[in-house]
Amino acid sequence: MPGFLGLIKSDICEILGGRDVETYSLFPLLEEKKCFKSAWIKRFVLNKFIGDKIFHEDESVFICTDGVILNAVELRDKYQASNNFDLLKRMYASCGPLFVGELRGDFSGVIYDKVKNEWDIFTNHIGSKPTFYFYDGENGFLMFGSNLRMMVDGMRYLGYGPKLCEIGAYCLLTFGFMLSDYTLIEGIKRLSPGSVLKYSGESIEIIQYYKLSNTQYIDDSKEKILAQLDERFKKAIRAEYDKDLEYGYRHVATLSGGMDSRTNICYGRKLGYKNILNITFSQSNYRDEKIAKKISSEWGCDFLFYSLDNGNYLKDIDKPVTINDGLILFSGSAHDLAMLSLMNWQTLGGLHTGMIGDGILGTFLKEPRHSSKINIQSLAAYSTKLYGRISHVVEEVFREFPNSELFKFYNRGVNGVFNGYRVYENFTEFFSPFLHVDFLYYALKIHPEYRFKEKIYLDWIKTYCPEAVKYPWARTGLRIDAFMYWQRAFANRAMRYARRKILGPSAKDSMNPFNYWYKTNRGLREAFETYFQENLNLLDGHSQLQKDTELLFEDGSSVEKTQALTLLAALKLHKLKI
Repeated sequence: MPGFLGLIKSDICEILGGRDVETYSLFPLLEEKKCFKSAWIKRFVLNKFIGDKIFHEDESVFICTDGVILNAVELRDKYQASNNFDLLKRMYASCGPLFVGELRGDFSGVIYDKVKNEWDIFTNHIGSKPTFYFYDGENGFLMFGSNLRMMVDGMRYLGYGPKLCEIGAYCLLTFGFMLSDYTLIEGIKRLSPGSVLKYSGESIEIIQYYKLSNTQYIDDSKEKILAQLDERFKKAIRAEYDKDLEYGYRHVATLSGGMDSRTNICYGRKLGYKNILNITFSQSNYRDEKIAKKISSEWGCDFLFYSLDNGNYLKDIDKPVTINDGLILFSGSAHDLAMLSLMNWQTLGGLHTGMIGDGILGTFLKEPRHSSKINIQSLAAYSTKLYGRISHVVEEVFREFPNSELFKFYNRGVNGVFNGYRVYENFTEFFSPFLHVDFLYYALKIHPEYRFKEKIYLDWIKTYCPEAVKYPWARTGLRIDAFMYWQRAFANRAMRYARRKILGPSAKDSMNPFNYWYKTNRGLREAFETYFQENLNLLDGHSQLQKDTELLFEDGSSVEKTQALTLLAALKLHKLKI
């Protein structure tokens, strides 16, 4: 997995003895490392957007970053910097580690101040590139990095015995992803979004420079809100697409039958960006394929379609788990991996998506107001069968947030959906204009009355991107300007639900009808059963967890089975057999 790994300890070079921590990647990466008096750091990144990925030092500072800084050109002008290393050095000298708040994009990084002998490890505002850390204050040791498996190996090199975190395991079996800063390994935590971890050799300090708020509501008219969404979205689109042009890459974007992806492409075309390649994956002849194909044809975009028929891509369990460290159910992004692996990315730019636009503009709300009460049915868990095992943890994590919408954003969004981005990182960088922090900041402060059921979202699209309205929305099968839209949408959903109850799973249930595939594809069932039986013994040292995992696999839906399989694959990946 692309990123970096750092180890800080007074006798680190003696401990490593010249050995290297193995880089685990399915694809070629650019590798470099540096040794300091009491530290060792290695980067392993894609040779793509390489000017944005710093790995350089001078007499006073060392800087390492991964990802892209979308406003780097603008900031270089502001700070009169000649390159990105010079830029970050000047910003750090001016503002200290909190300079990170002025950057925009999907990035993470490290700064070593040689004069002060201080390390600052940082994430971007929303933590879209995960960074993990392990700290032993008694022995004065800190390890940090982008790849959990390498972190586990680093622990072993230094004499620690990595152990399974059962809370993390139950997060996976319930939510399908981690909660808060938990991982699957005891002692290894995830650095919170919008944070800097400062280490000076004595202790660590977590400084949060950014946190979203959604309760100081914007006091704007509806017309002004729509205009602001338009203006901020255009700024985000320009930042993303201009980054492609800066490196001479062709634009490539995901496109489904949903509103998020088409809005991204619609704005890209409206702002004059040409030659956009659209990629789509779904069950054949499902709405996503049909709608995306029609949009691409009529908007003059090239179109690639990858069929998910039969779900055979789900037979390879280990590969997607290797990519996401086993921190999210493997079925969530295995289809992305299957398609992107077939493409030649040499001339293609960042992958433009509409990631969680609907969540930001409404679907994380279950009523037209914010709720501070826990309701398991609305917390976006993939399974509730084992919720009782983790309810106390959910309650503790929930108290960190003022309401359920922010709980969902920082847990389902950051720890769940963003983890799927890790598949993309093996091919390119990734973007979503909905997650550009200036758009996100404004959108989440729109009163929930406007955002409930995405009403303000649909009004915005109808007003500022009307060409996107002429095609049905895959979720409802209707155009969003259809007569009695909400009533007809509800009736359609009720009919589909009744059909599933009466006739069972169908190929038309969704873009990836897991239950239908599991029912009709004998090879898929056999692959799941074989993998489960061959690896269940990895939980021999955790009797209750083993029983619960077996229960989820035997009695659960096809998705719940993938949750159980992901846990076993993660134990295998991290070599955690007791």
